[in-house]
Amino acid sequence: MIKRFVMMSAVAACSVAFASATHTFEVSMERDAFLLDGKPFQIRCGELHFARVPRAYWRHRIQMCKAMGLNTVCAYMFWNYHEMERGKYDFSGEKDIAEFCRIAQEEGMWVLLRPGPYTCAEWEFGGLPWWLIDKGSENVRLRTRDPRYLEPAKAYLRRVAAELKDLQITHGGPILMAQDENEYGFVGDDREYIRALYDTMREAGFDVPIFTCNPVYHLTKGVIPETLKVANFPANPENAFSVLREVQPRGPLMCGEYYSAWYDAWGQRHHTKPVENMLKDLDYMLSVGGSFSIYMAHGGTSFGWWAGCNSPFVPQTSSYDYEAPISEQGRAIPKFYAIRDLMKKYMTEEELAALPEPPPPVPLQAFKSDVRGELVTPSFKMLDGNMKQPLPIEMLNVGYGTVLYTALGDTIGGGVLKARNIRDQAAVFLDKRLLGFLDRRFPERGVNVPAGAGKLQILLTHMSRYNFGAVINNSEKGLLPPVTLNGKELLGWAASQVVPPLEGKEESHIADHPLNFKRFNVNFTSTADTFLLVRGWKKGHVWVNGHPLGRFWGIGPTQTMYVPGCWLREGVNEFLVFDFGGNVPMDGLEFVDSPILDEMHPEIDIISAPKRDSAPFTPPENPTLKGEFPDAVASQEVMLDAPVKARQFAFVIDSDWPGKGVAAVAEFELLDVKGESLPHGSWKFISLSSEETVREDGAAENAIDGQISNFWHSRWSKDQAKPPHYFVIDAGSEVEVSGFRYTPRQDGRSGRVRGWRLFLGDSLTK
Repeated sequence: MIKRFVMMSAVAACSVAFASATHTFEVSMERDAFLLDGKPFQIRCGELHFARVPRAYWRHRIQMCKAMGLNTVCAYMFWNYHEMERGKYDFSGEKDIAEFCRIAQEEGMWVLLRPGPYTCAEWEFGGLPWWLIDKGSENVRLRTRDPRYLEPAKAYLRRVAAELKDLQITHGGPILMAQDENEYGFVGDDREYIRALYDTMREAGFDVPIFTCNPVYHLTKGVIPETLKVANFPANPENAFSVLREVQPRGPLMCGEYYSAWYDAWGQRHHTKPVENMLKDLDYMLSVGGSFSIYMAHGGTSFGWWAGCNSPFVPQTSSYDYEAPISEQGRAIPKFYAIRDLMKKYMTEEELAALPEPPPPVPLQAFKSDVRGELVTPSFKMLDGNMKQPLPIEMLNVGYGTVLYTALGDTIGGGVLKARNIRDQAAVFLDKRLLGFLDRRFPERGVNVPAGAGKLQILLTHMSRYNFGAVINNSEKGLLPPVTLNGKELLGWAASQVVPPLEGKEESHIADHPLNFKRFNVNFTSTADTFLLVRGWKKGHVWVNGHPLGRFWGIGPTQTMYVPGCWLREGVNEFLVFDFGGNVPMDGLEFVDSPILDEMHPEIDIISAPKRDSAPFTPPENPTLKGEFPDAVASQEVMLDAPVKARQFAFVIDSDWPGKGVAAVAEFELLDVKGESLPHGSWKFISLSSEETVREDGAAENAIDGQISNFWHSRWSKDQAKPPHYFVIDAGSEVEVSGFRYTPRQDGRSGRVRGWRLFLGDSLTK
């Protein structure tokens, strides 16, 4: 068991707040509070990801956190950000985590470090490097003791320690604690795996306390006694701390992630969270001596290819605004001031006297440029000129970007082209003429190919690899086989990588190609921040002066892209647009001074999305199980007398707490014969009573995405749906079911399930 950690440190004289001081930091399982210099210390922390903020703005964002009344910033690190190629590490420039920590110390802030190797954070592949699956995902088991994963993970942790061990409080730095892995309880219970990471961190030089965070109902899974347990939750801190006390009877109480709202995903409504709910929860935690980290204090932007993806296929927006109290552009929203006022109630007189005002906001600008764009030819790098079947991009030694697959046959007969395993979207060309799009969301949709000779080319662009859950083991991208024409597989392929014609890059040979980029040379008289308006554009990517801004997708909810002023220059600036959707106008660009975060335009999609199929469903007379759940926030498990084999299941909600006639489910899981959650990756909704997508994101997929902070909700915005509420899911193949687990919504009572029925069978709909 943990007994006691005492950390001694003589802090460097350059720090104003901690100059010439010796600090001790203690975590004891015999005390219910952290001790800093022998006195109880509440960690008032805010999550701030340096990789989502341009380096020029790090100090400003840290100053904003301090002005909100926080005393600590929590810093995630992303393994794939620092080791983009196997064995080649980069901790320089925008990736200089040591400098970020030094700036925090100079500003009088402590640091909680979350180095990985797995992090989640709605970041591409959960922070794991793409090259882990360059031999195919079946050849490595991620987040396990598989040496093909564990050895490079340990090497990465040793490299992180080399960068940061001298910045621990034990050596005069600001790092109070470090985390091992992240929310491992969601996917596993292998303590030896966690111990291998822990031992590596200790041997490499991490001598501060190590903590482990998990959602409330997975606090004991994969946890070793040497680490401090902290709980992640979106609401109900009284319940969460009660559960934490059950598994950790003594020691500091801490929330590792308290959510300011939630992340946004393409095609779903922007997420918000009432400030009143936040204030109530934070006030409770502070009043009982608890510590916390607000996730996010400042969300920032997932620039370039770094935005993540949840299952079954929920790619996230480049904006990571998160409705955090500090906006994507670094401004204080009303939440900021409300939280600042609350923090004052719990500050010491010394802290109050030192509480700074927020720093001046980074200036903003808005204008419309009528400078016309020009078409620019990309380059192509040959990857493989003779494949029997198309390979995933990882097996072609490509991590990110766009790949052009070319069928080697000279003559293509007419018919319907399909690629049911495509990851994720592709434009299909015949002799450079666009025929249509393929999309993993609609695997049965095909593209009509006219009869006759011609060169067939498929331009593949991917969204992010999964960042959460067991499905990360199924994260390859590319044109996965089979590719069929009228049901017959096409064999013989070549693949080339598209090289964007970025400013200052040497161009390789120009090849026969079916696409162009669009370049706009825009004159700026100011280097203030701005937002590029992309409303009406279908899909693609944007770079400014070589810096990747991220993805745009006209379906929403975001209709702008954040352009940091520190990446601009007075005079001409190059904006390069990869126009995958093919409709970006050439008559100029428009820049606005505020983001558009919640505007939905499903009509602008690259493929006209059909309405969700909902087969007729009448509940059979005899359910497999039925019952009534208590009015509680805890997950509920119900087991069968004996396992049942079935392909489909239906969950029917007959009544709710507190009796408003609505339904909500945060998470629904079927359990296998071992009592573990069955994989969700191939699940498909085949019948649904209703879902709320107008006034909030209550989409049905929220009930099976592995996250308990969002939820499916029956329709309430207009024509409120009446009970019974239900969803019917096809698992994709027959599974053996021993029971199920239901998790209620965490942020309120409305819609929590009371009376319910479960049906299992091979075919439940007509």
